[in-house]
Amino acid sequence: MRFSIVLALLLALVPWGDLGAASDVYYQKGRYTVRKVEGTCKLEIALHHGKKKQSSAILALFPTDDYYGEFFTQKDTIGLASQKVRIQFDKQKPVNIAFVLDAAQKDGYWAWQYLDSTDGILRKVAKKSKLTVRFSNVKGEKFKYSISLSGSGNAVKKLRKCR
Repeated sequence: MRFSIVLALLLALVPWGDLGAASDVYYQKGRYTVRKVEGTCKLEIALHHGKKKQSSAILALFPTDDYYGEFFTQKDTIGLASQKVRIQFDKQKPVNIAFVLDAAQKDGYWAWQYLDSTDGILRKVAKKSKLTVRFSNVKGEKFKYSISLSGSGNAVKKLRKCR
């Protein structure tokens, strides 16, 4: 029952088309954006390589475990991510997070899926210094993003204040 209710709510929250459409930016600095979509706030962490400013993937987290997390990938360059995302903070053991089955969506630019569980990840984003995200796409290509979490504590504070 939780799955269908939460999935329906998330589908209503997902911005169709451009990620900025139908939403208000509450806070934005560096790779962090706190966005309010349909009355619900989320933290988006842009994943890109090196000095590139264009994101090829986005990890979106909510301030409460009532919602699934979201994982966006560029539709044309990456395509749909496959099965799971592996998240690691600093030198801790990586955690595999499965995608919600049969809930993938896409538009002209992004493909996205819902993360089955994001328990504790937001707290770690605020407190740890490095985040590594690994995943494969449906073609079997592997992707890895390692980013500094500098400034993430402020972004998480802004998310928690967002109403």
